[in-house]
Amino acid sequence: MSKYPKGLDVAVDYRFSDAVFQRRSRRFGLGMEIERGPLKYKSNHSPVALTELEEAILVWTGLGIKSINLSDFPPHVGLDLEMQFTSKTIPALGDVHRTELFYTNDDGTYMIKMHDKKPDDFKGLEALNRQERVDRIVELFRESKITLEENRADLPSQPPGIAAHNLWNVNKPGTSVFMPVTDLSACIINLYFFYMRPDHRFNFVDELHGMRPPGTGGWLEKGFLDEGKRMPLIEAEIRFANGYIAEQPLMGQNMVLALQTLGLGGWLFSGFASMFMLGGTPFNKGLGFRFITPEIKGETGNPNPVAVGKDGLFEAFCPPYYKDMGEAVEALNDLKWSNWESHTMPYKNPEAVMQEIEKPSKDEIQVVKDICNYVYDTYGRFPAFSDPMFLRFMVQAHHLDLDFYDEFYPEGAYTENHRDHFNLWHPEIPDPFKK
Repeated sequence: MSKYPKGLDVAVDYRFSDAVFQRRSRRFGLGMEIERGPLKYKSNHSPVALTELEEAILVWTGLGIKSINLSDFPPHVGLDLEMQFTSKTIPALGDVHRTELFYTNDDGTYMIKMHDKKPDDFKGLEALNRQERVDRIVELFRESKITLEENRADLPSQPPGIAAHNLWNVNKPGTSVFMPVTDLSACIINLYFFYMRPDHRFNFVDELHGMRPPGTGGWLEKGFLDEGKRMPLIEAEIRFANGYIAEQPLMGQNMVLALQTLGLGGWLFSGFASMFMLGGTPFNKGLGFRFITPEIKGETGNPNPVAVGKDGLFEAFCPPYYKDMGEAVEALNDLKWSNWESHTMPYKNPEAVMQEIEKPSKDEIQVVKDICNYVYDTYGRFPAFSDPMFLRFMVQAHHLDLDFYDEFYPEGAYTENHRDHFNLWHPEIPDPFKK
C-alpha cells in the first residue's frame, strides 16, 4: 500500500492534453469573499492550507532540478554560453540558473535554494518509478527549503505595491504564494561574455550619451571589436533581461498545469511591483531583500532603490557584494569555469568536447569588465535599466470553494479532479463538498 494519498496516482496519470485544455485561473478559494456586485459571495468554509506534498510537487514541477542537460551545441561555437549542465523542469538560457523560488504560506516564508545544487545523474528523476520519484522530490524539497520567517510574508496590501483587482484574494489564509526572483546581473554578464567571443565582438554603445562607446573606445581603435556590429545598451539589456525573466512565466505555466492534475485552484499573475514585493519600501517588509540607492552622475539614470540580494543566500554579481564590477565579472567567470571543471558532463567523451572549448581570453575578460564598470559608474547600478534582482510573475495556489462556482457558473467551471480533491488528497478531513 502506498504511503501517499491516492490522489498522487490520479495526478501522475493525468493526461497532458487534459491539463492544458482544462487550465483556467480559478481564483476563489476557501474562506474568501467578494464583497459586492453580481458575484458577491462569502465562503461558508474555513481555509485549508496545502500539505507539504502538494507544495513539494508544485515547486519541483515548476522549477525543480531533474537531471543533466544535453548541451548539444557544436562545441566550437555556442557551447561556451552554458554556465553549467543542470537540467531543470523549464528551459533556461545559457543554463545560468539564477532564478530562485521564494514562497509563503500560513506557517512561514521560505526560499528554495537550488543554485548551488547540481545533479550527477544523466537520467535523474526520469529514471525513477513514480514512488521513488516522489520520494526524491520530497527529499530535495526539504533539503533546499530555508525558513526566512516563521510567519506569512508581509506583502503589499494596496496599490501601488499590488494592483487593486488582486487585493481581495492574494496572500490570504490557506494560500501558498510562489515568487520566483531572477538575478539579472549574472545573466547579463554571461551574455556580455558571449558577445565578446571571436564570432561576435559586438560594439555596444550608450544611446543616452550620444552613442558613445561604454568604456570600449580603445578596443575599437585596436580593431578588437567589430564597429559594424553595433548594439545600443538599452536594446541589449532589454533583450538580455527578457530572455531570463521568461523563466518566471515558464515556471508559472508548469505550476498552473500541475494545479489541474492536483485538483487545486490558483493562477499566474503579474499585477504587483517588484520593489514592494522584495521589500524596498518602508510600507512592507516583503521578502526582505537588500536594496541600494544608485548614485546618479549627470542627468540620466534611475534614482529608485534596487534589490541586490538576500545576504548570504542569493547575492547579485555587483556592489555591495563586490568592490566593483571588475571583481564581480571575475567572480562570475571563475564560477562558470569551475562548474565546467567539476560538474558531470552529458557526453560519452567529455574530454574531446573540452578540447574544443576556449575559455575567454584576458582581452575578452577585460572588455566585459570595462563595459560593466562603465555601466555601474555611469548609472550607479548594474544592470543600468533592469533591477539586479527582479520579480515579475507569481503563482498562488489554494483549495477551491466549489460552492462559489456552483452558485455563479454553469457546469464545467471546475473538473472532477477539483470535485474529488478532498477525497483523493485529504481523506483525514471531512469533504466540505460531499453531497
